[in-house]
Amino acid sequence: MNQCDYLFFLRQLPMFNEVPLSIVETLLNNGTFIRGSCDQDPSFLHSQSIYIVLKGSIRFIDSRLPEGSQTVALWEKGDVFPVDQKGGLFLSPFISVRTSEDILMLNIPFYILKKIMSYYPKLQMNFLVMLQQNVFFSYELFLRYLHRSQDENAEPDS
Repeated sequence: MNQCDYLFFLRQLPMFNEVPLSIVETLLNNGTFIRGSCDQDPSFLHSQSIYIVLKGSIRFIDSRLPEGSQTVALWEKGDVFPVDQKGGLFLSPFISVRTSEDILMLNIPFYILKKIMSYYPKLQMNFLVMLQQNVFFSYELFLRYLHRSQDENAEPDS
């Protein structure tokens, strides 16, 4: 894909719904591309950034969970996810990152997105909707951990 293809791909994402093409282009031009291999140290995800998966997938694995249920998050082509100033929910010492061999992500520094959102309320609203969806996902993940810890603390039946 070339720059033009990426621009039109981004334009189709819900986060950029009804956002002028020039704004999407500005974000694309101010972002950096990340290409990766199969296994990555989570440190390649910098804090205070928004990531958009352009190709491939990224999987967050919790080694403490039983085999077959270790994937705590999976982002695929078109998914948008923020990493906050504390490194985000998924960047704990127990979490590893596995990417597909063909991974390509766009890293947009949050300060750039924030500045542009201040001028374009529609982008801000779309971003808030995306955050709401991520909060819902985090809540479900929290419930999964809570259920797992309650199972571990349960006393055996007599």
